[in-house]
Amino acid sequence: MPLMLASSLITPSPACNILLDLPPRSGQRPLVAVVVSLYNYEDCILETLETVALQTLEGIQLVVVDDASTDLGAARVEGWLVEHQDCFCSVRLLQHQHNGGLAAARNTGFAATTTEWVWVQDADNPLAPRALEQSHRLAQCVDDQVAVVHPLLLTVPPMASPQVFQGEGRPWQQSIFAASNAVDAMALIRRSAWQEVGGYVHIPGGWEDYDFWCSLIDAGWSGVQCPQPLGCYSVHQDSMTALTALPNVRGLEHLLKERHPWLTCVGGTTGTR
Repeated sequence: MPLMLASSLITPSPACNILLDLPPRSGQRPLVAVVVSLYNYEDCILETLETVALQTLEGIQLVVVDDASTDLGAARVEGWLVEHQDCFCSVRLLQHQHNGGLAAARNTGFAATTTEWVWVQDADNPLAPRALEQSHRLAQCVDDQVAVVHPLLLTVPPMASPQVFQGEGRPWQQSIFAASNAVDAMALIRRSAWQEVGGYVHIPGGWEDYDFWCSLIDAGWSGVQCPQPLGCYSVHQDSMTALTALPNVRGLEHLLKERHPWLTCVGGTTGTR
């Protein structure tokens, strides 16, 4: 990947089509929004949505953003949402008119939410049934400068055997982020913090999540770890990490260090994402 200047980064804002918009059920107040970004994951998206539907927390506002997929994922999701709409407080399915990338999809999803806390959900990573309940409970106890509640995630084959907990023993500390990304994208995020830092920034080649965490740190926000394994982290040959970030490590490191000069990862590895 050719070296890029941080000042040249532009995050797309594609126009959206509303494929489905089911308003809140009468008398039910949404507590947590779940934003799912979807791009060509028709084979696993419904399995992931099933785990969202099985959450023990009531009052879930579900927003799925299809980033102009070329497969049948959006159509399958629309049918599934109609069938399972009673599992959620409200449901929205949005589709970009052209592909904008992961940052754009996440920003579109956040903009469509109305709750204080938003769970970021990958299309290929399932959740444990109490993931939202436990994360939201912890979020109610944190101080106003906490922007992120992040769980442990169980790494599933074929990445590793035996299975390990991603993020275990790595609390939210700037010194840890300086050397590598210690937190996966799947986490509960304070919406006002997302808004304050301007949302996710499109990073050609990947690592939008790492950049977002660094931007929160730059703005004085912090995070806490929910010390239970509440989901799975899948790495496979079609994952975004495998397709984009790993082949472009050196260029990504230089770009992120330009945006966040306190990073020390240049010339080394940047960890999980």
